[in-house]
Amino acid sequence: MKNVALFLSIIFFSAFMSTGSFCEEVAVREWSPYSGIEGISFKDNTLAFHSTSSMPLLASKSDIFINASRQKVLELKMKSNKSYMTGRLFFRRIGDAGFNYSNSFEFQTGLNNMYHKYLIDLGRNPNWFGTVSQIMISPINGAGSVDIESVKFIEPNIWLAASTFWRDFFTFEVPQVRMANFIYGQKMNGISVYRYIYCLILIILLLVISLQYIKYKDFEVISRSLPAMILLTCLSFWMILDFRVLFDQARAVTLDAQTFYGKSLEEKWALTNLGDFYGFLTFADSKLPKNSSFNILNPSYYYFNEKAVYYLYPRRFDAKAAYVLAYNPDGSQDNAVNALVKNNCRVFSKYKDGEFILKK
Repeated sequence: MKNVALFLSIIFFSAFMSTGSFCEEVAVREWSPYSGIEGISFKDNTLAFHSTSSMPLLASKSDIFINASRQKVLELKMKSNKSYMTGRLFFRRIGDAGFNYSNSFEFQTGLNNMYHKYLIDLGRNPNWFGTVSQIMISPINGAGSVDIESVKFIEPNIWLAASTFWRDFFTFEVPQVRMANFIYGQKMNGISVYRYIYCLILIILLLVISLQYIKYKDFEVISRSLPAMILLTCLSFWMILDFRVLFDQARAVTLDAQTFYGKSLEEKWALTNLGDFYGFLTFADSKLPKNSSFNILNPSYYYFNEKAVYYLYPRRFDAKAAYVLAYNPDGSQDNAVNALVKNNCRVFSKYKDGEFILKK
């Protein structure tokens, strides 16, 4: 009996640890830069280059012909000199006009200056089917150096499914503006991690209660120990989640250090504003009188108004002010700008197209 159990365990472990019955590697030596890349070279079976933009793009040949119904896991082995960046993989199937965001996957890199194997579950995208003729990778979302050693498409198995599923738990939620109000938490295979935890707590409690009943066969004894069991189980999962949050905070510190360390206060202010908004406010600060007030026309998707009030102090915001800042006005604000111009407003000073100061 023991020999049978050992034999079955070996078979199960071998199947679980298998790396896939089929693997197809896309040779990186044949890849070419698409945009935002310079200094590309191939040496020691590694493709190395330097990113010069927030989305450097590297394209494979257009005839790789990956069977999407069979190869549903991508293994990307690479390293970068930047930690915890965001990358994106694009794919194009036979018949597709080109690349688009619907046919893409986002992934995150780990610590810098060391090789990591990133597993991407391609089957999670409903468009991953048919024959994929070309892929394009943006390995990081900023300037930096990148080395790519291998790109492999693998037929999935239990081990790979478990690995990609578990990696979801440690996915870094990069700090965003909305986190001042909302932190959504981790998702595993598109489902909130809390749902899994609730189910695990319920399963554990039912299992413990069953074992206790088998041992004591007395519900009164079980009911006395049940509150302590519930508290201990919930506390254990709370500690795991708390450690997970601390892990994210450590990664946020690392990301902030590589973004802001060694930069001047002016450079840091510019980095914490979208686009060139800080440059526009610096321009406005040099043009507006210190004792004046201002109004601002701007897109609604960011805290442009609040940032302007902060950086242009001691000037004050006033909807009826003589000076009106126009920063990349959207369609509805174009009409507002035109209305102001028709009502004897003139362009007081221009920063660049779409960014100027009006005066009544």
